[in-house]
Amino acid sequence: MYSKSVKISQEYEILIKNFSLFENKTTIISGLIPSQLFHENFFKKLIIYTQYYDVYKMMYKKNIKKIILNLTEHYNPFYKYQQLIYFWTKNKSENNLQLTYLLSCISSKCIIYIIGKKKSGINSVPKTLKKNVTFKKKSYARSCCLYKGNIKKKPQFLFQKFIKTYTWKNIRINSLPGVFGYKKIDKGSKLLISTFKKDIQGKILDVGSGTGIIGIALAKNNPKINLTLTDNYNLSIWCSKNNLLNNNIKGKVLLSDVYSNIKEKYNLIISNPPIHSDRKINLKVLNIIIKKSKKYLKKNGEIRIVVNSFISCELIFNKNKMKYEIIKKNKSYKVIKAFIKNKFNIFNTRSGT
Repeated sequence: MYSKSVKISQEYEILIKNFSLFENKTTIISGLIPSQLFHENFFKKLIIYTQYYDVYKMMYKKNIKKIILNLTEHYNPFYKYQQLIYFWTKNKSENNLQLTYLLSCISSKCIIYIIGKKKSGINSVPKTLKKNVTFKKKSYARSCCLYKGNIKKKPQFLFQKFIKTYTWKNIRINSLPGVFGYKKIDKGSKLLISTFKKDIQGKILDVGSGTGIIGIALAKNNPKINLTLTDNYNLSIWCSKNNLLNNNIKGKVLLSDVYSNIKEKYNLIISNPPIHSDRKINLKVLNIIIKKSKKYLKKNGEIRIVVNSFISCELIFNKNKMKYEIIKKNKSYKVIKAFIKNKFNIFNTRSGT
């Protein structure tokens, strides 16, 4: 995950303002990384730790080899680094998981720097990590802060501690911080699931699967489907695989930045797409899901998405010459289905129409 912005981000500005603190040290970078850092070579020796496949792809294209995509207890490349710079996200549970892991891996002499926006809760850092790190505020701007910390006690990282389990309609779901559908199923996913009836057939692709609950619910009533789940977040991949197994559902799970690792065509694409980036409305992923679906749909295939009621998709569908219809809505969400052809309900989904 990285902060995409045309203008210079506030986090990047505060880092540059205080760069004398960071120079000439081997460095780990993680969190909501400002995209500007990908274009500079500031650090003596750099390693990037991320759970987001889009960040990994960008680094790979720029020939940056020291990037870790996986969270594992069996391999520790971080121990000898002198400083960790973590860019705080809006998700405190995700911050806690990632930082607990990183703190368990680094040397007790490693200096910790946390940079983030006040509206994302950066000032809760000293309290959140008080058992393990002593923090002091080193710099601040109108809406952004920099904290410096020293380790007083390294935590033990227990992966199982972060798993939250819930059951919905006899579907058992394990979820993790940062994964869409953490702790409970959201109302949008419930509405999308409610539009599908039995007798759906063929190849189904769930884009941005999160915990996997939408695809799993679909497969529970339609066991003959060929199901593929994808997500950009590595911990979502763990959840989707684990939950398919827990619920005795067959399917493939792929780490993919929207369609980047998709090689096949599908009868039906389903999605509850993200529409926020760093607390702001951002429809870029939604646009990509709709626009590029034409390439990955079979002849007469359908895409079905759920979005907030205030989000207008009409222009996107019209621009891409897709016929669309709102098939269910409530005060908060609406479900839209769309086709490449100028006819509705051509292939055999029989799904809520």
